[in-house]
Amino acid sequence: MEFKNFLSKTKDGNDFATAYQEANSRKTSAEIINEARLAIKESQNIETNFASAAIKPLQTQRPFTPRDKERLLFGNKKPKADRPPSSFSLRYLQNETDLPVTPPDNRIFTTHVSKHPSTPKIDELKKYNRSNSLTELNGNIFNIGVKEPCKIRLPSLDNKPLQKRKIFNNTTSLDNLPEETEYKIDNPKLESRNAFSSPQEKTIFDQQPAFGRSSAKQANLSECLLLGPQNLTKIFDNRHIIEHSETLFTSTGYLTKQLLLHKQNDLNKRTHSILADGNEPVRTIDDILNDLNRTDPQNYNDETVKNLLEELYAFMEKEGMLNSKISSKLKIVILKSLYRFVESKNEQILINIAQIILVMKVTGNNLSGVCKLIFKIAKNDVNDNLFFRRNLLELFLDALGRSSPMDDAEACVYAYGALKFLTMNVKLLEKVLDLGILPLMVLHIKLINTAKIDKTPFHKQTDHVLFQLTGALRNLVSDEHVYDNFIFCGTIPQLCQALELFQNDADITANISRTLSTVSTNEVCCDSLVEIDTIYKTFIKLFNLYEENDEIIVRLAYTLGNIVAKIDDSRVKLFKEEKSIDCLLTLWTTYLERTLQLCSLKVENVSISNSSSEDVMIKVIRVIANIVINPDIGKAINEQYGSKLIDEFLKVLISNPFKKNQELVLSILSTLNNLSYYYSSDLELDVFHVKQIDIAEGIIEYTKSKSNDCIVETMRILGNLSRSKITRNYIAETDIFGNLVNLLTTAEPTLLKTTIGVFVNLMSDNRARKLFKSCGGVSKLISLLTKYCENDWLLGSLICQVLWNYCIDTVDLYELLTEEEIHQLLILLADYLDEEKLFGVDDSTEEMEVFVTQEYLIWEEFANVATNLLEKIEYFLDTFDQIQISVEDPAALQPSTRESGTNISFSAW
Repeated sequence: MEFKNFLSKTKDGNDFATAYQEANSRKTSAEIINEARLAIKESQNIETNFASAAIKPLQTQRPFTPRDKERLLFGNKKPKADRPPSSFSLRYLQNETDLPVTPPDNRIFTTHVSKHPSTPKIDELKKYNRSNSLTELNGNIFNIGVKEPCKIRLPSLDNKPLQKRKIFNNTTSLDNLPEETEYKIDNPKLESRNAFSSPQEKTIFDQQPAFGRSSAKQANLSECLLLGPQNLTKIFDNRHIIEHSETLFTSTGYLTKQLLLHKQNDLNKRTHSILADGNEPVRTIDDILNDLNRTDPQNYNDETVKNLLEELYAFMEKEGMLNSKISSKLKIVILKSLYRFVESKNEQILINIAQIILVMKVTGNNLSGVCKLIFKIAKNDVNDNLFFRRNLLELFLDALGRSSPMDDAEACVYAYGALKFLTMNVKLLEKVLDLGILPLMVLHIKLINTAKIDKTPFHKQTDHVLFQLTGALRNLVSDEHVYDNFIFCGTIPQLCQALELFQNDADITANISRTLSTVSTNEVCCDSLVEIDTIYKTFIKLFNLYEENDEIIVRLAYTLGNIVAKIDDSRVKLFKEEKSIDCLLTLWTTYLERTLQLCSLKVENVSISNSSSEDVMIKVIRVIANIVINPDIGKAINEQYGSKLIDEFLKVLISNPFKKNQELVLSILSTLNNLSYYYSSDLELDVFHVKQIDIAEGIIEYTKSKSNDCIVETMRILGNLSRSKITRNYIAETDIFGNLVNLLTTAEPTLLKTTIGVFVNLMSDNRARKLFKSCGGVSKLISLLTKYCENDWLLGSLICQVLWNYCIDTVDLYELLTEEEIHQLLILLADYLDEEKLFGVDDSTEEMEVFVTQEYLIWEEFANVATNLLEKIEYFLDTFDQIQISVEDPAALQPSTRESGTNISFSAW
């Protein structure tokens, strides 16, 4: 009788009963039962079913990446010359906003520089936010759309001389706003305006210029303003014009009254006489900034500054300045006050400064500065709790969302660097995910990829942006709940495209490989990876490019192993990729030689069993083990590469340095099992037929391994090879047979099944039967049948198959079985074949649910084998007297001299 694989499942992993109930829900009960039985029999045929337990995907541990104790921008490796620094000073920001602001009324700057300059009235700055150009002034008043071809920079608040500042392309900041752009005049005497207060005259002030440059006489300005009452509103909004024009409106009493009334209203606004609780005056933003500016940045009380900063933020929040556009000049005044403390050692002060700056939605260099400030704080994990305050993370991510990885490269480098650090904190990771950081990161990757494809010039630091971004992304995918959103956002296609476009950048490649190795453990992510047609070609290129970089190779190989383990189509695509198998074998050889070299050098404190080289070997061989699950590929690899693979595997199995690495040994044994599954003893040219004794010799010691997993894989290989009489003879002649018998006492179900499966094949030979009897094998099998059969019908089927093959050619069972053993078998088999007792089934039972359950179907296969064995025993006992007569008359007995032809050569489980 042929051995069947009773626990095989359908290719999609569903149980047979369930699959057929779903597929045949409209058929009759008899049809469903018959088809279900037929399906399980076909699936158990080891010659046609290649998805059975005999050949299976090889699993392995994901490469481990220890976290750096220190948070660094580029890790502990030697930094490249063009990398942005991880440590820096923010002192330059103190001069970053050293830009002029038009002073309030009647404020004349002198050459004296105050140690603590007072702050201009903010209310006035907001109301009279004028340009320093009279051209723009007149345009505001008279709606004249004439622009000046050059811009004049305003004088500094602290009267420092103007210095030309380098302006970067594609960078917007408060340093180069239109009204602040520097313009150099070679000859001041030739300076002139292109637009005047009137077509005939220039505007000139007799007094010291109020707008930072020489002006025409007041009288001319006064005359140009006498154009009609329709412009009164705009005139009144320009106090400097009014107060510096002595002859203004002298002939109009009505206008004089209006002017006085306007001045009185303005005075009332500027005089804060409202008292809080009737006692103390209400503090304004002017008061807060004045207090900050009067504080000595070299010697101050941390608590005082922190309170002032919190008061400033509270005032801005109360006055609705958080979400409204703040004028550039007001920003400058606030920034100048804040930047005096950016070198503080107190993180509370720095986080307050960062929050206020982020509220003002700064751009350009100021954006880079605040991102550096956030990065500086995030470098220390002790400060993680500071980022839970109010809306700080929201403001930070909003600033990042307004940044371009090309135009604001420096800001994005430090922003994503900070995000990489913060996402190392599980709670902060959850928070940034809830805030929707993932879609933004994917968008930035897409922008970078598009610019690279279009060959659009961008800052060299954009590559560093992608490195920091992918580093932060790796932290995000440590949360499995993000995988659905990860797929929805199209992250995998963008990552794979970046992997291809930036394949020459080892840092970016390493980060992306880390992310892919993590998400590839998810089946949905694997499906998304398979849909990318170029993924296999990209991986092969990277294998060749980074052959010596084990950190990259081990993760890419692990990812590839996951893909081909789960999806058959991926196996075909990879195998068809040019020189894919050659590339894998090259990697294997490279790291095998490296490991052997380490062993020969006897390097101290180097753990060979856990070396990265061996880890690469494990991941690479796993790809081959999983790709040969496809029968066509498995046979093709055996034909093309089988001899080399077997030699390489045996080299490792017999080498002492590798024997201690259990995972590597297990990987090799599993790969040998998958490859030997396609061995056919009918083909003498088969590589496993040629090398079967070499293989048996190489794996013999692993039948006594301390690892049950290694023994199981060894048994599976022996099960495949023992289809050949050559291997069966070798087992019978060596210690392997005794080791197999000893394993029958184990309690591990899988190990029992694989070991008994080998005996199914061995019982084809008379020599093995005699050894089995002498070793007490029958009694061990009966003991197992008694102990486990009712709870494991598959195990019972295998035991019955061994016993059937054991006694199939014997007329007198007493030659092989004792009377007690025969009696025990009669009782056990009769009990286990009682269908009514086990399932409540009798001749009147018609319920389909009973007959299509998995347990019943497996039991039914057990019953087929057990019934034959029981009938043989009963027939022997019924004819025992006749057998005795035949024994006394040898001529009446025709002894069998043939080997059993009923055994189908057991394939490994």
